[in-house]
Amino acid sequence: MSPLARAAMLVALAGACVAFLSCEKETHRAARREFQALMARGLPPAEQAQALEDFVTRFPEPKTNPYLARALTLLAEHHARSSEPDIAASWYERAVLADPDDPDLLNALGYFYARNAQNLDRAVSVLETAARLAQERGYPPRRQGFIKDSLGWAHRMRGDLPQAVALLEEAGRLAPDVPILREHLADAYRALGEGDKAVSIYLDLYLEGRATDARLKQSLEEIGRDGGPARARVIASRIDAGLRRLGERDRQEAEADGATLVLLTAPDGFRLAGSLFTPGGASGRKGSAWARRDGPRANGGAVLLLHGLGSNRRAAAAQARAIAARGLVALALDLRGHGASLSETLSGSRQFAEHLAENLGGAESDARAALAFLSRQPRVDRGRLAVVGAGLGALIAARTLEAGPSPSPAALVILSPWSRASSYRPLLARLDPQAVLLVAGSEESASSTLESLAAALGPPKVLTVTVPGPGGGYDLLARDLSLEEQVASFLVGRLR
Repeated sequence: MSPLARAAMLVALAGACVAFLSCEKETHRAARREFQALMARGLPPAEQAQALEDFVTRFPEPKTNPYLARALTLLAEHHARSSEPDIAASWYERAVLADPDDPDLLNALGYFYARNAQNLDRAVSVLETAARLAQERGYPPRRQGFIKDSLGWAHRMRGDLPQAVALLEEAGRLAPDVPILREHLADAYRALGEGDKAVSIYLDLYLEGRATDARLKQSLEEIGRDGGPARARVIASRIDAGLRRLGERDRQEAEADGATLVLLTAPDGFRLAGSLFTPGGASGRKGSAWARRDGPRANGGAVLLLHGLGSNRRAAAAQARAIAARGLVALALDLRGHGASLSETLSGSRQFAEHLAENLGGAESDARAALAFLSRQPRVDRGRLAVVGAGLGALIAARTLEAGPSPSPAALVILSPWSRASSYRPLLARLDPQAVLLVAGSEESASSTLESLAAALGPPKVLTVTVPGPGGGYDLLARDLSLEEQVASFLVGRLR
């Protein structure tokens, strides 16, 4: 071949390489754009799964699809949630093929197999690899702990109990105070015949969850039955003692906030906890001037304070104290699924959010029960009630204006309103605009809802406060004591 021909061939090859690399880069960019657009669409689960399948079919190569392993993992998780373990396993395996050296992905596959008691030898193998890679790459101890937990659980399911316990104990040291890891260790102790160790962990977890986990309770009862009547009595006694300590802690926390712990029952039987703040201080004592019906003051007003989603009554404690200091009774309530208002069927705010429509109705009945409770307090005029609500509590506060068996509030304070303005307008229209105080932070999304409500209620009659800076709800009041006092003064003025 002549030098000229050789040069021409090299130029052609170089051009082909450039074109190939350019094509690879464009495919890479296209895959990135499509995946990001797909995830931004917020499709229903089944539609998203189909879209992901189409995506991995169009972009099947890890080299040109930076989201291939992620898409395959999402498909695996979808089918796992749909109770299709075999299909889920196949997607997990494809994800590992796409990225075989990712410890977290290997952990997901191994734990999936272990949790489903499926392909356990494979589970142990991939989890051993995951643990080694995580250590080599210097993963933080907590992340390594989760992988060691998965490996321990795989050994537990395979029947290698001593090895399982050793690994699960190590996981607990690496990632302490993680409930599911502690429960796995307790399960392994129980399987190994170390019942006392298992009981101690189960009992701690049960009480930390405010005695709402029926599964933990069942485990304790089963160990008691298996150990005979004497052991069953010991375990039952330990549970009772723990519950008494829990109640005493609740009482002490309420008193530390300057209140008295009160327990209420919603119309559907749900048990609720609240902190009652009175003008006489953290007492409500029968001998106090406030509690005596012949005390020096005429019947006064009372205020119910409601927290936001994921919060609890203690968020409102400072505002409740300020209200009580101005001569009004104040009740800060834990809505169901929050704080100390939990049950086996509704053990936390996450469950509350998962069944939001149903639980909103329940929370509304909680608020009505609290208003009825306040109306029955000595020297409280049932016609002089108000509600302060933050976030989710703001919507519940507005809903108490609807006709119902409990007395309706004469004034509302809406902090960082949750949901759209249209959810509030027809309700707030039932009140004199001057009986509504609207508050939001300037940097939260609720500020736009605030503006819409203020316009609908007819300024300047409605009082609106926008607090500069970040934050929302009761945090706004805690950050600005003058605003806390302004809220208290507004309520005193409306309820006098």
